[in-house]
Amino acid sequence: MLRITLPLVVLGVLCGCQDKSRVPATTRPREADQVETFTGTLESGVMAIGGETTGWRLVGDGESGGIEVDVANVRAQAEMLDGKRVTVSGRMTQRDYVERGPVRVLVAERIRASAP
Repeated sequence: MLRITLPLVVLGVLCGCQDKSRVPATTRPREADQVETFTGTLESGVMAIGGETTGWRLVGDGESGGIEVDVANVRAQAEMLDGKRVTVSGRMTQRDYVERGPVRVLVAERIRASAP
């Protein structure tokens, strides 16, 4: 009986010790919820600690880093324009990630090709 009970107790303890702090990022719009427009090169395949990223960013001319972009509303256009110079319009929000902390994200509402 002890041989069966002990593994069940250990399994119960391990399940109870799960990391409950791992919750999805929340999104908070800025106070001035207005449409903003940015121009730069759209890049996909972006990675971050813990996978906490939209996977897309807009890099300004001659810049490093860039603005993280959520392209969920315009994915087809984003995929066609990946790696190209674009103008993106949308609303700035803040996502509160577990590992990265607060990150500003542009939620794209419109993406169009821009002259080089």
